[in-house]
Amino acid sequence: MSFVAIDKANLGEWARLHAMLFGHLTFEESLAECEEWFENKREVGVLYELGGEFVGFMNLSVRNDYVNGTETSPVAFVEGIYVLPQFRGRGIGREMIVYAEEFALERGIRELASDCFVDNSDSERFHKRCGFAEIERVICFVKNVG
Repeated sequence: MSFVAIDKANLGEWARLHAMLFGHLTFEESLAECEEWFENKREVGVLYELGGEFVGFMNLSVRNDYVNGTETSPVAFVEGIYVLPQFRGRGIGREMIVYAEEFALERGIRELASDCFVDNSDSERFHKRCGFAEIERVICFVKNVG
């Protein structure tokens, strides 16, 4: 088991797992997003390798804008975290959160934040088991005016 920084050589693996997390995206759409993030350095990505296979990933960012429920800035933010279903329950996700905590502390950041969709009860339980506190629930609206 190990963390592997995302680079051009493993970008496809990141995109494969990313597409699984964001099921509405095709592999090609995920690859395009991941390539953009990689090129713009908007996020830091790590893959979790187990037995020669990439079984999970996590994207982290440093947000300087307001993050709901936080008291400091900047804030380390888990932009995405995913473990293949057959590897869940082994502590991999928790290891990734510890990695994120260390990422924050190394940068002098005191808060780690994340989010999930309201109906994603698995993610909600995972976050709470990892020590996150639920701050609020949000419903987003859009109105086309043109």
